[in-house]
Amino acid sequence: MLYVKKSIYFLLLCLLTACANSEIEVAPWNNAPVPVVFSVISPNAPVQVYLNRTYNQSSPVVKNPYPEAKVYICGPDNNWVELTRLSPDTTIFKDTIKQLVIEKGKTYSLKVVLANSTVHAQTTIPSTPGVINEVTCQMLESYIDSNSAIYVNGELVEANVNKIDVSITPGSNAESSYFLSLFSDLTNDYTNISENRYQSSDFWTPKEDSTSFTLNLITCDRYYKRYLYAQSISEVSDDYSVNSPVMALIMSFGGVLPQFSNIVNGVGLFSNTVTDSKRVTVKPTAN
Repeated sequence: MLYVKKSIYFLLLCLLTACANSEIEVAPWNNAPVPVVFSVISPNAPVQVYLNRTYNQSSPVVKNPYPEAKVYICGPDNNWVELTRLSPDTTIFKDTIKQLVIEKGKTYSLKVVLANSTVHAQTTIPSTPGVINEVTCQMLESYIDSNSAIYVNGELVEANVNKIDVSITPGSNAESSYFLSLFSDLTNDYTNISENRYQSSDFWTPKEDSTSFTLNLITCDRYYKRYLYAQSISEVSDDYSVNSPVMALIMSFGGVLPQFSNIVNGVGLFSNTVTDSKRVTVKPTAN
């Protein structure tokens, strides 16, 4: 199935470093709390922005560290649209009345106005994202035969094991990355596609949808890819609640600036995805 396996190399490196040093030293970087922003925009999806701050032992943990924050996004027309804070104690902002139209090939700017600083970033939607050409899929084993299961939105469900063959056409941006998923976003299981063809004899699909399923090819930029890999390395909860994307950043880096950040005057991610979908018919188990 579509799994990104968590690497232990980062933890091993930390362990080896700890064994080599018996004295506690002050880190050379500035670990003062800074704003953390997370937003991934997509055509035909509502725009949301998550705002919080990096963790520091000397700073108290609060639900809403920036109650004064104002969040804006604009397209090439420079018409700034203010997003709505969903509730007074939340750190989530959303385009609730759908004023923003996210289109391929256009650049979008983010601005977060705080009491003492302004955080900003940009992201450009690819003009030509990746597309799925052909897909063939045949069931190999039923759930009873394989005792397999898959997580769907945090719940473990019975699964069938299939053989799949997918061909894709990459987009025009050489730095784009491509992921296959049964879901419309990358908060569930997915797999990275590094070539124009993907084949597997261990592709799991929910048993309740044994005759067909929707396969998504998600195009994302280099920043989002690095975020996904950093998140898979860190020991972050699998509970994808509304705050988990930004909490992954906070918990993983604790004040140390992550190299994949594209946020000015803060840390985090302002990125985009474009999804191409195809309905796939599953051939029955071969006799």
